Amino acid sequence: MTFTSIDGAPPEPDWASLFTDELDIAIARDRWAIVVREMQEAGTLVLANDHAIRRLVDFSVQYERAARQVCEMGTILKARRSRVPQASPYWTVMRQAGEEIRVLEVELGISPVRRGKAQKVQRAKKAPRAADSYLRQVK
Repeated sequence: MTFTSIDGAPPEPDWASLFTDELDIAIARDRWAIVVREMQEAGTLVLANDHAIRRLVDFSVQYERAARQVCEMGTILKARRSRVPQASPYWTVMRQAGEEIRVLEVELGISPVRRGKAQKVQRAKKAPRAADSYLRQVK
């Protein structure tokens, strides 16, 4: 992996070397592109965010994997030996990955609540008013 890119964005990892499932690779590529684009538009993308973005994408893939299993098997499963109902381990993974995703989105300024706080502040010029020429500043 190289550590420089032409546009200043972190280089995209080789997802095919990290994941074997084509759906996981597609999810990783899409999520990486969305996060990088959002951060570029917000003016918060720097090369140092490479690892945080990568963790966010990894957790997103894990979340999607677990969510597929939960959709197929449900949130409550019967234990193999005792046949006693128990929470699905995929449900647990999905919840934990979702929490990590939320935390990373906040840190990277991606979540809607934090997006405004993470952006560079652009102050608009004050429009002159008639009262400005009438009143003078007091020292």
